[in-house]
Amino acid sequence: MEQHIGGDLQISEGSTSIPTGSTGNTSRGLSTRVQPSYVQTAALIDEGGQVGERMGTNTTGSNRSILYGASGFTLQNAHLQTADRISNTYNIHGESKVIEVNEALRLLGNPKGCAWDPARACLDGTRVVHIEAITSWATSLEADPTTSGARILLVPGPAGSGKSALAHTICKELSRSGHLVCSVFFDHPGPQPTAEDFTVVLVQGLCTVGDPVKKAIAELIIQNKTLASAPASRQIEDLVLPIVANLPSTRTFVIGIDALDEQPNPAMLKLLRDYVPRLPSTFRFVLTTRPDPLVMQYLENRPHIISFPHPLVGDTSQADVKTFIVDRLSMTDYQATISSELLETFIAKSEGLFLWAETVLNHIDNTYDQAGELADIIAGASSYWTETETAAGKLEKLYEHILSKLQWKDPRFVKKYTIIMGALVTLREPLSRRGLAAVYSPDRIAENDVRGICMLIRPLLKDYSKDDPTRPIHLLHLSVQEYLVHRAPYPFRIDCEVHHNTLSRLCLLVVQRELTSAKVPILGYSDGDWAWDVTERGRDIPVILRQSLTEPLWYSIQHFNAHWRSLREEAGKENITLLREIVVENPQPILEVAASTKSKVDIISLQRKALPYGPPTLALARRMAKIYVSLGRCLYGATRDAEALPLLQEAVSLYTSYEDENLDTAVELEFAASLTWLGSCLYCLDRHDDALPHVEEAVTICRQLSLTHENKARAALAHSLETMGYVLDKLKRYDEANDVNIEALGLYRQLVVGHPEKFQHRLGLALRNLAWSLDGCGKHVEAVAVIQEEVELRRKMMEHDRRISGADLARSLERRAKYLINAERTPEAVECSQEVVQICRWLVHDNPEEFNSGLADSLHNLANDLNDCGRVDEAIPFSCEAIEIYRQLVSNSPFTFEPDLAESLHNHASYTSKAGRITEAVGYRQEAVEIRQRLAHDNPEKSNPDLATSMHNLASDLDKCGRVDEAIPFSCEAIEIRRQLVANDPSTFEPNLANSLHSHALYTTKAGKITEAVGYSQDAVQIRRRLAHDNPEKFNAGLANSLHNLASDLYNCGQVADAIPFSCEAIEIYRQLVANDPSTFEPDLANSLHNHAIYLEGLGRTEEAFECRREADDIRSRHPAQS
Repeated sequence: MEQHIGGDLQISEGSTSIPTGSTGNTSRGLSTRVQPSYVQTAALIDEGGQVGERMGTNTTGSNRSILYGASGFTLQNAHLQTADRISNTYNIHGESKVIEVNEALRLLGNPKGCAWDPARACLDGTRVVHIEAITSWATSLEADPTTSGARILLVPGPAGSGKSALAHTICKELSRSGHLVCSVFFDHPGPQPTAEDFTVVLVQGLCTVGDPVKKAIAELIIQNKTLASAPASRQIEDLVLPIVANLPSTRTFVIGIDALDEQPNPAMLKLLRDYVPRLPSTFRFVLTTRPDPLVMQYLENRPHIISFPHPLVGDTSQADVKTFIVDRLSMTDYQATISSELLETFIAKSEGLFLWAETVLNHIDNTYDQAGELADIIAGASSYWTETETAAGKLEKLYEHILSKLQWKDPRFVKKYTIIMGALVTLREPLSRRGLAAVYSPDRIAENDVRGICMLIRPLLKDYSKDDPTRPIHLLHLSVQEYLVHRAPYPFRIDCEVHHNTLSRLCLLVVQRELTSAKVPILGYSDGDWAWDVTERGRDIPVILRQSLTEPLWYSIQHFNAHWRSLREEAGKENITLLREIVVENPQPILEVAASTKSKVDIISLQRKALPYGPPTLALARRMAKIYVSLGRCLYGATRDAEALPLLQEAVSLYTSYEDENLDTAVELEFAASLTWLGSCLYCLDRHDDALPHVEEAVTICRQLSLTHENKARAALAHSLETMGYVLDKLKRYDEANDVNIEALGLYRQLVVGHPEKFQHRLGLALRNLAWSLDGCGKHVEAVAVIQEEVELRRKMMEHDRRISGADLARSLERRAKYLINAERTPEAVECSQEVVQICRWLVHDNPEEFNSGLADSLHNLANDLNDCGRVDEAIPFSCEAIEIYRQLVSNSPFTFEPDLAESLHNHASYTSKAGRITEAVGYRQEAVEIRQRLAHDNPEKSNPDLATSMHNLASDLDKCGRVDEAIPFSCEAIEIRRQLVANDPSTFEPNLANSLHSHALYTTKAGKITEAVGYSQDAVQIRRRLAHDNPEKFNAGLANSLHNLASDLYNCGQVADAIPFSCEAIEIYRQLVANDPSTFEPDLANSLHNHAIYLEGLGRTEEAFECRREADDIRSRHPAQS
């Protein structure tokens, strides 16, 4: 008997026998003999034949037996081959056989690492743009005119950018829509998939398209079984390409591939490069990978490969990372400990890199103080973070893995890596490929060198562009820089000290090469002898925009100073020589361009590095001082006083080195001018105590010189006295300021006689200063007369210069209005303010950009004057217009104009409140408070007094609206701020604190918190007693009011006996006030008498109560309107 199984396995009769009753794998009693022939067995033959079941074979594993259970066999010259599983269905009846398709396909095997995982997909709500763009491209049947075959969408992203999460998401979405054919993930944690695994799952995926495709592939395998285990390229060639004609043309076939850079065998890259274009255009490959050099070498610049335009890191990913962080924190029990400020800082610090954010969160999950550890990580102060393998160590292993793939045995590569990566790590801001090459050109670094290194380190760069040489090159994340500088092994490690030294030299060379008048035409704007001439106005500083300079020059101006500061050791001789040429011998260009670009150049410390052995010669010192004074005056005129200060200080220092020598008159006058301008600068910075010694020294020098060179010294003496007057006034030494201003005015009157056009402006300023000091001394009428002289002078000057003198005239009229108010001539003040508004309107008509702020100021002042005249309804429209202009100004320059806007809003609230529009007043006051809170946050010393005032008034407005519960928190905060102010300056702020305490007592009384009210009233009384003791005329009325209220609060608390003394004291003070001003204070006296009667009645002292009530009624009969 002969039996054929599948046409290959033949078992013939022979001498070998299987005993009856054994677990045989043939029919009972079958005697066999194995001939010297080719024998092939299957471990499992199932379905139709069911041989495996009868034989009892082990159907899994590698230890399958051939002829399981047989004994007594002799195999002669036999060659055995086994198959793990053959699933064909066999018809073993007769010679015919039917081959099932699935049995053939099972020969392909079952590769691992080829299934997408929903747990690794993107968080809902993130990567929305990326997912939409990729899925739209993958499912579109639109043909690409540039290629006829299949296309690849290459989605490169640096390390940790979330590529794999995006790949799993895309596969999930396309699987649900029925477009996904297969996927492969080369970062699989088990055995890594191979190119052959990829082609197997591709074939298996195509089989799911339909039965015709499935049968066609099976037939090919049946015809040639070696195709099931053939190399990937052969499987594409002989299994995939032959059957594409069977695929429908009405849909796309999408293949997802992730982490291609982790697949070291180039076979896969060759498949994608060479075979994909031969597939039909309905095939779409979505490929995510790090931009590994090998990967990109194969795949970039191929007509069938499209580069995905949306970067995976940076600003575009910031919102996605924020969503991820917030969602991740919401699942923790420490979420509430992470403040909003810390959260925002964390998000910003992530720089849009998912892996960094995820690693930080995983790390802090296991720390004792999560918020504290997070803050330390952000500040770069956590040793726990840097020393933990699963924290920074995890990231750094990834960075090391990427770098380890590079050619470290190639000395040319190592040299260029050290220079270029060193630059990228050390630069203070990113440069483009072209810009970096230009900076490093003296060291023979070309643009191609930069490009070559960047292409190799692309996985550690953020959105690097190989095609755009002008795009800045960004490191992937700060953690890359920290790793390379602090913890990377050699040769990866970067020594920043070396590269700061190199960049210091290269930046100086750029400045030397490019900072010339030919390349920067504005240079020289501060040149000339005008620096020493007080009558000359400071030169305007031209603005240089970034695009006006070359990238290397802009960078060098902005940052060469920082590179020098970063050096821990002395710079080399070449660097010092360069530095001396630029910052000592000719510092004007670098200072001018720094002023024009608003760069910070610490010229003084740089000069000390370049002049380590003492001061320069007198000639060089004078030349340098002149440059400093001219630039200092330019900055001073642009209200950039903090930038002007070090220049003016150094100018003075240069002359001070020679003050013991016998200097000629010109040098002495230059020294005096430097001192005076330094004093002016310190005055503008509110450093009045520091300013005074400098201007006093200038005055002393000029007085000495005037004894022998009166004409030469007169202008300098007048200028130094003028500045001294400003300083003394700010120090509240008004009488001294007045004397100094009188002397300065006398000198300017003399100077005007000989040079009227030159000194008229300074004469006007001298008149203005004298009027100011007279007003400060309480001589308001005299101040009005002096300022009127200035007004007339400015009117005459307008005949020659309408614009400049018009602005000066407006300022003079503003001062005159102020002094008229102080002289109690308010109607005249209103007329002055109206004229100021008129002048400012036509100035704005000609030049709105320059004069809009002046118009807003004049409108604000006019509204204030009208209010003081009791014309509040007329004030409101002007106040509204001022607010509107300030809003426009704030939109362009909030730092400059927000304080003015807040002041106008505050005043406008007062006007609307007076006009009975209380609800409007609350809105304006709230806005004023909001602005002043921001200002106080940035500069509490300057803005806290105004903030307290606005809060105090807002509480009052809310109280008037019947919203006393809302008033109390603002009143509390006003009190708290004013207590702080009193601690530093009691004489100035105690009256304000007393007002707030007094008002707060009223609010708490209204709110039913009577006991609290007593405490606040007592504090108010205590302060007002002290104030009234020192100045009874000014503060007695307030004291009487607080005593009256304290008595009322005590009575309401049931402390009637305690109320009596305070009530008596209030009545006594009111009687004194009534003696001098009955119309004002008699109503208050009547109220106190009325309340006192109630207190007396409460104690049973009815006769005394009757007398008090009778007197109160008598007074009220004389003031029926106020009863």
